[in-house]
Amino acid sequence: MKIKKIGFYSLVVMIVFSGQFLMNHGLKMGQAPIIKQQTIAGQSAMQMISQGPAIIYFWAEWCGVCRMMQQPMTAILQDYPVITVAVKSGDSQAVQTYLNKQSLNWNVVNDPLGTIAEQYLARGVPSVFFLNQQGEIVLTASGYTSEIGLRLRLWLANKLS
Repeated sequence: MKIKKIGFYSLVVMIVFSGQFLMNHGLKMGQAPIIKQQTIAGQSAMQMISQGPAIIYFWAEWCGVCRMMQQPMTAILQDYPVITVAVKSGDSQAVQTYLNKQSLNWNVVNDPLGTIAEQYLARGVPSVFFLNQQGEIVLTASGYTSEIGLRLRLWLANKLS
């Protein structure tokens, strides 16, 4: 009976990891493309994440899964450098209004046409890119990621320097 349980759980783990691989396959890896745009607050985006490990988080105001990730991402912002990129969410004023309504104090680069997302090969939101201390993308995630999942990947990104 125990062998069947072990086999079943092993199969479930393989399916989950295979699904994650397929979702993340094709996202940009290696040296992070330079984000030339400044944040809505006028700060240099790349300078803010120059000390890794760090996160570049692509989201949209119209994305329900992104709303579910607001709390985990806000918690991570307290401990790690994070740049968030608002993809196809309107002009900077609309993005700022959304941030104010949601009480989010995030460092946001507005990407109204999705051109930054294209540089990172992010096919959808949410997409998370984990950078090591050298500014290289060493891990990625698409879809919902918990705070623990984010923290574990940041820890691993730090080890992959």
